[in-house]
Amino acid sequence: MLRSLFAAILWLAACAHAAEPPPRPYWQSSLLHKAWTRESGAPTAVYGMTQDARGMLWFAATDGLYRFDGVRFERLTAIDSNPLRSLNTNAVLAVGNALWVGYNFGGISVFDQGTARHYGADDGASIRTVYHIARTRDGSIWMSTSEGLYRLDGQRWRHIGAADGLPPGNVHYFTDLPDGSLLVDNPDGLYRSTVDGARFRKVAGGRHMEAHQLLPNGDALLVDRQRAFYRYSSRGDTVTPLPLPTRDPGADPFLDARGALWINTDAGLALAAPDGRLSYPFTGLNSLSGKQVYHAMDDREGNLWLTTENGVDRIRESRLTTIPLPPNMLRQLSVQTGGDGTVWIGNHRTNGDYLVATFGLRPDGSKLAVPASNITATLRAPDGSVWLANNAALWRGENGRWKEWPLPPGLRGNDVQALAMDGHGRMWVSVVHNGAHLFQDGHWQAGGGNPALARRTPVSLYNEAPGRAWFGYPANRLALFDGQSVREYGPADGLAVGNVAAIASHQGRLWVAGDQGVAVMEGGRFTAALDAQGQPLGAAAALVFTRGGELWLHGADGLTRITGAALAAGMASHRYALDRFNYLDGHEGKPSQVRPLSALSEAPDGRLWYATSTSVGWVDPAHILRNTQAPSAQVTALRTDQRRYDALPGLVLPQRTSNLELEFSAAVLGIPERVRFRYRLLGQEQEWRDASARRSAIYTNLGPGNYRFEVLAANEDGVWSAAPASFAFRIEPAFVQTPWFKLLCGLLLLLLAGLLYWWRIALVTARLTDRLRERLRERERIARTLHDHFLQTVQALMMQFDLIRHELPAADPLRDKIRRALDHADTALAEGREQVLALRLNHELGGDLETALTAIGHIFAPRYHTRFTLAVNGTPQPLLGAAAAEAYAIGREAMLNAFRHARSEQVTVELDYAARQFTLQVSDHGCGMSAEVYARGHRPGHFGLTGMRERAAEAGGTLDIRSEMGRGTTITLRLPARRAYAEA
Repeated sequence: MLRSLFAAILWLAACAHAAEPPPRPYWQSSLLHKAWTRESGAPTAVYGMTQDARGMLWFAATDGLYRFDGVRFERLTAIDSNPLRSLNTNAVLAVGNALWVGYNFGGISVFDQGTARHYGADDGASIRTVYHIARTRDGSIWMSTSEGLYRLDGQRWRHIGAADGLPPGNVHYFTDLPDGSLLVDNPDGLYRSTVDGARFRKVAGGRHMEAHQLLPNGDALLVDRQRAFYRYSSRGDTVTPLPLPTRDPGADPFLDARGALWINTDAGLALAAPDGRLSYPFTGLNSLSGKQVYHAMDDREGNLWLTTENGVDRIRESRLTTIPLPPNMLRQLSVQTGGDGTVWIGNHRTNGDYLVATFGLRPDGSKLAVPASNITATLRAPDGSVWLANNAALWRGENGRWKEWPLPPGLRGNDVQALAMDGHGRMWVSVVHNGAHLFQDGHWQAGGGNPALARRTPVSLYNEAPGRAWFGYPANRLALFDGQSVREYGPADGLAVGNVAAIASHQGRLWVAGDQGVAVMEGGRFTAALDAQGQPLGAAAALVFTRGGELWLHGADGLTRITGAALAAGMASHRYALDRFNYLDGHEGKPSQVRPLSALSEAPDGRLWYATSTSVGWVDPAHILRNTQAPSAQVTALRTDQRRYDALPGLVLPQRTSNLELEFSAAVLGIPERVRFRYRLLGQEQEWRDASARRSAIYTNLGPGNYRFEVLAANEDGVWSAAPASFAFRIEPAFVQTPWFKLLCGLLLLLLAGLLYWWRIALVTARLTDRLRERLRERERIARTLHDHFLQTVQALMMQFDLIRHELPAADPLRDKIRRALDHADTALAEGREQVLALRLNHELGGDLETALTAIGHIFAPRYHTRFTLAVNGTPQPLLGAAAAEAYAIGREAMLNAFRHARSEQVTVELDYAARQFTLQVSDHGCGMSAEVYARGHRPGHFGLTGMRERAAEAGGTLDIRSEMGRGTTITLRLPARRAYAEA
């Protein structure tokens, strides 16, 4: 009867004319199941489930809403910081960016991008339990409740009642039919609305339906409280029973989006195959999280989700397809494909209940018996025949016929380790404890005539070409026999794969695999094969180069695939891009590491068959299940040292926030363990960071400013998000982090620098003043000494010589000489007085430069019969002591030069007190300097001009000397105001 039921369902699907076909084909490969319970954070007793636009699953539970990204269940009491109206939720629906939530005690809420709208009695909504929320094809929102059906009209809910043709009463389920009408269950029966949903009419009597499911042809599959099936015809308004098998009276059936029928019984969850047979894939250790299936839903990746009283379950297709094995066929399994497509499956001798004979599996699924058992080695010969071996004999199978060759008496009782055959029918046989033997046409030859090959037992064998055979040994040992001699390879040749378990050649390169890795031989040396990240490929017990040019490896971690393009791209670097197929893809157990080593074989149809300790399966390289759905990454939260924030637009973090963690996710529901993320924080960095599977990013020592966090996600097949998810936020600056504070600090620094500068100037000035005062006191002492002692002594000597001159006779020639000497002495005495006067004037300067220079002019002008004038421009200002002293010394030197050497009728001094600088200028109209002296800058043996320049530089000013023969000389001193004036 189940077959007829399933046939009816298939017929209904086949009759669909306008209806769309199922979005995915019927289940094709093995099914993988995973259950989440309360222990792993899953909700329990979930009646509502939906998937939003970003792929996230939402579950309505009695303790709040749960969000699930494939890895983590997150219990929410608020959506985007908007609290739920009640934590006792019962229905949920995602429409676009909006999330609709129905409550067990009435009312409904809509959360849409940070906003919330709560509907209650004032809005016409039911105050009783909300069972189901749905959006129909015309865009209308409907909800079923314990007091009837409701429809949202604008901003208010309208109760559909007797006036609309629907009797009052509890409404659990309703179905949106393809023509736009609504099929509703009611205690009184089934009711169907008009296309616009305005009027309802009864189409069938009451059966207390518990489930509605739309069939591909537009009809509906109904299930009543007694778990009986019915088909409702949308064209004829008829309800037809579809009986379930009587042996499953407690069935809890449902359809998935693929059109597959599932029946949940006490024996387990069964899937009805297209031929009508029931299979129980989820029993025992693979049982569901609970006994009763509350809700079923297919996600956009093709996974089937179930909720039970204890948790949540996922059922998905695997990429590897396993086949059912006879009971107790376990442990050391082998697989070998024949030239006719038959797959030969065997297991090595174990003990007790594990002793199961080898069998063949035809492409049509039928089985073939085999005379051999306890198989230890297998081989597909170049002619397509299959060879099997154990510790007693060899068997050759072709076209269903088998031929046996017993092992020689000296070899019998020892397991055959490996087989290899060349194109001429010569087969190498490795026998445990007995080395390698050459077998052909029933004849055996130890070592093929080479004693060295007969002494050691190879782990693996490979015929590269006629007359060239490879022998793999333990401990990184490999040998090549060319028919006459043996060439040995080992660690010294770069071989580092451990026990050599598999050997094969491809495009002139020899590949070897062992329990420590994979290596490639080039130029007589071996190099380790690496993945794209530079890591070793890992252990492998078998390797196969397919007819399509791909390399497949089988090891404890599963299957590894390297495409032909990847092999070519990695030829130079020995780094290869690869795909791995492990437990997440349906691989169970591990291949044998000793014997039998026949753990991977390519069938004529291109499928690769593999064997492990617990399973036999296959994969079709041309039709590997891929997830083309690009994940939508999203930023979920931001955490600081103080609190957690929802990732809402316009978030402003408080001052002094420097450490934060950004949480992100992406809904990849099939194989979330392989999700990868990339992220960056604009405002801090520009380059993307690889987060691998980690779902958070931590930043420290952030400063204030505007930031935008971006994240991308890739699914298990490397399909990246179409665009990054972004989240912008701002960190408020503290006052000390604002530009105003920085400007104020800059001004303070400038002020401190100015104060430091002025303090330094004052210190230097004080030091210069002290030095000047010391110098002036020294000059005063020198002047006193000269005046009180030296000049008086000279004057006394002159008087004594004058007395001596008068005592000499008038005609004595000495009188005239003494007179002339006294004249010179008188001149020297006058000059000495001038120097004493100059020292006295410099000491008494006191900053009054005008008075000091005027005194010099009035002293020397009469002596040299020269006119003297001094002019003052601007308002006189007190000069700094050091500046006044240097200016006086320069002016005095310039005036003395003019009076003594210029032979000018006029000497003029000008003092200019300008705001920006002070100027002292001494000019005459005399003979001027010679061209030689002017060009050199000083007169040979004299240092007056040089001294004036040095004094000007020491005062921080400049000295300008202009002179021309016959036109006089002008000497100008310029001092900046800050270096000249005492109050600048």
